Amino acid sequence: MTIIYSVHPAGDYMQVASQPLFQPTSFLQQQKQKQEEETEKLSSGQRINSAADDPAGFAIAQRLTSQINQSNQLYANEVYNQSVAGIESSGLANTGQSVMQLNELVLQSGNGAYSSDDIAALQGEIDEIVEGLDSAQALGLDQIDLVGKSLDDNLQILSDAQDQVLSDLTDLGAQINGSTAYQSQLNSAMINQSAARSRILDTDYAASSSGLANADVLLQAAAKMKQEKEEQEAKAVNGILG
Repeated sequence: MTIIYSVHPAGDYMQVASQPLFQPTSFLQQQKQKQEEETEKLSSGQRINSAADDPAGFAIAQRLTSQINQSNQLYANEVYNQSVAGIESSGLANTGQSVMQLNELVLQSGNGAYSSDDIAALQGEIDEIVEGLDSAQALGLDQIDLVGKSLDDNLQILSDAQDQVLSDLTDLGAQINGSTAYQSQLNSAMINQSAARSRILDTDYAASSSGLANADVLLQAAAKMKQEKEEQEAKAVNGILG
């Protein structure tokens, strides 16, 4: 708003009219804010740095971030579970090898040429192998007795143990395969979620660079207009005051 004065006959000044004029100060502030916003986008690489930049986009990006974090945690859990299953599978494979060794020793005991001392020696080897297996009792391998049980009974124990080991290996194999497929699914989800978030958050460098350049030009123009306005006002006041 600019004010026009007239001189009263008595020498006083009185306001006779007022009219609105363009205010470069507010325009200057707007361009400074625009310049700061575009600079922040280019510096951070993100179009949205706070909810004030784009409330709806910020909310969507936050939800996507939550989904990404959830998928990432599920993926980490799945990798851990698969590692555990892999360790169990390796242990079962070793147990399967031990069952095969026990089977050979039991078959050897059925050789009619073996003496009682030879049978005792074979039992000693069997007991040593069984003692080294954590699952020996669960598989019934601790029940192998070359003296107290028949050859067929001992072989049946081994057959049952081998069937159980193969069944457990099959289950673990299916679990590992399922885990691999689920990890792939989670990985795809994270890629898609991250891409969607990037489309919302990431800075359009061409647009932001252009916006920054435009803001710089307008900022300079606004500063010049403000200076000119202040000079004009000062001249007007000086003219009135004589």
